Amino acid sequence: MQRSGRAARLTDGRWLSALHLLLGGAKMRHVRLLVVGTGILCALALGGCGSTTDGAVDASQPASETADPTDATSAPSSSTQSSPAATGGSPVGTESPSSSSKAASKPAAADPVTPKCTDPDLKAGYRSTDAGAGSRFGEITLTNVSDHACALAGFGGLSYVGGGDGDQVGKPATREGSWRKVIMKPGQVAVSAISEGTAANYPSSTCKPTKVDGFRVYVPDSYDSQFVAHKTTGCASKKVSLLSHKAFH
Repeated sequence: MQRSGRAARLTDGRWLSALHLLLGGAKMRHVRLLVVGTGILCALALGGCGSTTDGAVDASQPASETADPTDATSAPSSSTQSSPAATGGSPVGTESPSSSSKAASKPAAADPVTPKCTDPDLKAGYRSTDAGAGSRFGEITLTNVSDHACALAGFGGLSYVGGGDGDQVGKPATREGSWRKVIMKPGQVAVSAISEGTAANYPSSTCKPTKVDGFRVYVPDSYDSQFVAHKTTGCASKKVSLLSHKAFH
């Protein structure tokens, strides 16, 4: 009976231990279930709070926060509008790109064409400059007597005339050097350097000396001539050339 009583106590103890373990595990599971359940209840409670008055206040906060991105996007818009004015605008005293492009697209006014000098625009003359070694040097002058500027280009024509009637004496003057255009304002003078040989340097049979009354002067590109008095002796022979001249400048 004692054994059976001890065995019964042991058996009861084992059952109690097993029951304790079972109860302990159940408690742990119960605690876990309580935690999970509490979390679910809190979540449900928070979800339910959204419809409360306090929830309306909380909902307004995200609205203000979503308004911030709107302000942030509007800020670049305002800065985009003001930035070109600050950076793209021309400095004081300089021309804006738009006006400069317009100015660049506008063609420059062409210079007016200066008319060619004609015989009535000019008055011919002569002045001596030097002499020596059987030659004389001087200048044929053309003075602009008009009321406007004109262009002169070339050599013109030059020869001796005599006999009291403007007959040409000897060969016309030979040309030396090159020419360039000359713009003559009213009152300005263009000159052509000339060189005259001496008839005495040639045999009479070759030269055929002849009295000269003066020069016949042709304005460049003109068929009209002017007489300039200049007494000398020339050679009537076409084999002798006593005159040479340079272009007007």
